[in-house]
Amino acid sequence: MATAPTWLDDLLVSEHLHVAFQPIVDLGTGEVMGREVLGRLGPGASEAHARGVSGPQALLEMAHSHGRLVAVDRRFREIGIETLARVGSEGVFFLNVDPRVIDDPAFSAGFTRRLLEEHGVAPTRIVLELTESGAVLDSDRLERIVRHYASQGFRIALDDVGAGYASLTALVRVRPHFLKLDKAIVRHLAEDPLRAHLVRSLADFGRRAGIQVIAEGIEDEHDLQALLACGVELGQGYLLARPAPELGPLPPPVKDLVRRAAKQAERDGQSSPPPRTISALRGSHASVLPGTPAGEVAGLLRRSTAYTALPVVDCEGHVLGLATRERLLDELAHTRRGGSPIVALMDPHPLRVDEATALPVALRLATSRDESRVYDPVIVEHQGRYLGIVTVQVLMRAVADGEF
Repeated sequence: MATAPTWLDDLLVSEHLHVAFQPIVDLGTGEVMGREVLGRLGPGASEAHARGVSGPQALLEMAHSHGRLVAVDRRFREIGIETLARVGSEGVFFLNVDPRVIDDPAFSAGFTRRLLEEHGVAPTRIVLELTESGAVLDSDRLERIVRHYASQGFRIALDDVGAGYASLTALVRVRPHFLKLDKAIVRHLAEDPLRAHLVRSLADFGRRAGIQVIAEGIEDEHDLQALLACGVELGQGYLLARPAPELGPLPPPVKDLVRRAAKQAERDGQSSPPPRTISALRGSHASVLPGTPAGEVAGLLRRSTAYTALPVVDCEGHVLGLATRERLLDELAHTRRGGSPIVALMDPHPLRVDEATALPVALRLATSRDESRVYDPVIVEHQGRYLGIVTVQVLMRAVADGEF
């Protein structure tokens, strides 16, 4: 039998590593809002069990012991991004990241961002889910990790809330975009009023902080009802869907089950009203085609006080970027690129959110951008296609007025 490092190196270049997708479901509508990308060992990895590797987590622990953690962690992310780019699915994907990689000597920044650019996947479609392994992370390290990834435009989810590193101090300091309640809290929730009180408090904290709460490990209809009574809006688990290699909607019977549970919770008067979404604020807004000369776009922006920026949208409605008045006029004042197509001068990574994004979440994303872009408008999409824009000023006013 080969040494463990040699076996790991061979496994990384083999076809025995795969991914599966588990839906994350809106518990009010039964619609799939996103999918967690889960690493899997294929049946061809026959030596794995002999080495005590029963699954992806055990594989990461072995890799950590032999200096291959970064390589294995990246390989799973690489397979996940390649797969979702190949199938062309819309929606949000949660990619697991072992937080220990950032302290590994082999770590180098920007890998995930470069991989997404290579495959044409927008960072706004990716949530990096920090999964705890090994020692509990202190708040300082956790904050540093979140800052590192958030600065690249990623949303962040904290896993294992209630079981691992997500102490109250960490939640207040880090302010992730998603909290995932550990399945140990969710299971048998309906039978434990004290635990339900804790879940209700976390759901309320999430709403007030602009953090979306996801319940993991939903396996029982009674627990689904209890989660709805606590105000939890998103969930995943075997009751809803098991991880699978293919992507698709929930089966109609499961969707009906979720909707019935939501209606029952509404009749009981226990569920919280759904948050107002950014779609309610969007206005109709002009856009330009990618081949439009930059000088022509600058003229439109110069003449119109209503437009501070113009989205660049292809003929199928996909957003390619954003041309802002200040940056475009400054560029053309110092160069002779007025005849260049606007696609060459636009910002290729504007903030794009789905129309169903809650107002506090949208504001969190907008204000977490770097200083030069913090007041750029937010682009609103429906199933990956352009709907309109919302200015940060309008968004801030709506949240300040309690419109969520």
